[in-house]
Amino acid sequence: MRSGGPFFLYNGSNLVAPRKVSRTLSFILTAVGIFFVTDTDDLVVLLLLWLAAATPLQRRHVVVGQYLGISTLILVSWLVSRGILHYNVGGLVHWLGLVPLSLGIVGLTRWWRNRGVAQLPPTLTHPVSLPLVWSLTLGNGGDNLSIYIPYFTHLDPPEFAVVLVIFLSMIGLWLLLSHHWARSTVASHFFARFGAWLSPLLFIGIGLAIVLK
Repeated sequence: MRSGGPFFLYNGSNLVAPRKVSRTLSFILTAVGIFFVTDTDDLVVLLLLWLAAATPLQRRHVVVGQYLGISTLILVSWLVSRGILHYNVGGLVHWLGLVPLSLGIVGLTRWWRNRGVAQLPPTLTHPVSLPLVWSLTLGNGGDNLSIYIPYFTHLDPPEFAVVLVIFLSMIGLWLLLSHHWARSTVASHFFARFGAWLSPLLFIGIGLAIVLK
């Protein structure tokens, strides 16, 4: 991703080569895919928050708290990735793939053991507030860190800026989708059912990709 910047589709008055366009599209799709994988479980949390948010102020807390939480995870991941590069321990990055791999295996095992057990729908026991939303997002972000850190080590600052814009846009999309699904019983039950095993599978795939890279 470091051959002159993959983000410009035009060079003067001429279109860039199809290969460069393909690299740009691949870069964007990779960023979208990584956000999707790491924040699928956040959709469940957002569903609960939207259902519990009874006032306009509480709904604003959901939006702002989600942005603050994910932004905090992104900032921490970026700083750690810079530290890895600064201290020249980049060779250890692929071992970070063991974290999402382990999380995926544990999640899939838990789903398998509980697949025949009736689960009560989760509920919030505290009123929706900005600190609550922020803390829930951070507490649910261990998987984000395990994937963001090795991913960010391969990005230079301009590339990271593009990824940041993509991630912030995806947060908005996540908020819109979860708000819509919170009003749809069928959609929320469908997501809760299939998300229980789909998310761990995706983490196993990401973990293997990092380890084997």
